[in-house]
Formats: sequence, C-alpha cells, structure tokens
Amino acid sequence: MWLITNRKASMNDSGTALIRKCQSGCQESFNQLYQRYHLMVLKVAREIMGNEHDAEDALQEIFMRIFTRISQFRYESSFSSWVRSIAVNACKDMLRSRNRRPTEPLENLEVEIIKSSIRQDEELIMRELLENLQEKIGHLRKEYQKLIILRYIDGLSYQKIAQLLDCTPSLVKSRLYQARKELKRICQNLYS
Repeated sequence: MWLITNRKASMNDSGTALIRKCQSGCQESFNQLYQRYHLMVLKVAREIMGNEHDAEDALQEIFMRIFTRISQFRYESSFSSWVRSIAVNACKDMLRSRNRRPTEPLENLEVEIIKSSIRQDEELIMRELLENLQEKIGHLRKEYQKLIILRYIDGLSYQKIAQLLDCTPSLVKSRLYQARKELKRICQNLYS
C-alpha cells in the first residue's frame, strides 16, 4: 500500500512540475502534456462530435485553448478535470457554431472553398509567426518571458499581473517596458 501511495505522489509531483514548466512557457513540456492527454481529449471529442473527422478538428482547437489558458490553471482541481472541461466546452462551442451556419446554395460553395483556403493560409502564416515569436520570447530572461506571456498572450491587465506576481502595477509596467525593449533587441540581432 505504501508503494502505491508513494508512486501516486511522485506521479502527481512530476505532473505538477510539468504543468508549472508549461506555465512558464516551456514548449517541450507542453509537448509532453499533449502526449499524456491527447488520447483522453480525443475520446471526449469523439463522444461529443460524433465522428472522427470532427473530433480531429476539435482536438486541435482544444489543445490551442489549453496552450493559451494553461497559466489560468490554479491547481484547485485535477489537471485532467480541467483539460476535460476545456475539451467539453470547445466541442460544444464548435457544435453551436456549426448549427448556426445557414445552409448555402451550391453556387456559393466555390466562393466558400476559396475563402476557406485563404483562411487556412492566413492561419498557417499566423501559426508560423506565433512559433517564431515564441522562439524569440524563449531567448528572454524567465521573468521577462512570464510578463510577456501574461500580458500579450493571456491578455491580463497590469493590475491582474501585479496580483499574480505580488508586486505593484507600476513595477509590472516598468518590467514589461524592459521586456519589450529586450525582445526588440533580440529580434533585431537575429535579423541583422
């Protein structure tokens, strides 16, 4: 019995460490979380979406939401419950969105395909830009990385960041200014 309890504790500790690394912006840790949870998420998506194709689409949306919201995980519930909740809500949102679209006549289908192709190209460009930016953010000091992510990726206010970091909003503004300046320098050095 002691071995089982101890093994569970070490798994929880390693899971918590992995989540904390993700919250500080470690891409490799997020990849490990994906490996741990993608089958569970895919199962939830299949149940709600009703078919494999839609479930695969939902899987991408779900992990994008997890990635952008992981800093909001507060350890008040299990991480798997938090992930499951995001998966369920994302699938429901997708179903609602699909049901809101009116049926279009066939002549509009070609226009819709072209628009879809353009959106996919734009999404690809945005994804590449985001990856490029994440790489550059990775060159910053950890303190600056966290500030940039909290403000510009998570969209938190100066006040909320100050509360999370236990400092004043003016200190957050000052450090963000320094972080942006450093990020600009890194970007200029990489392109020079």
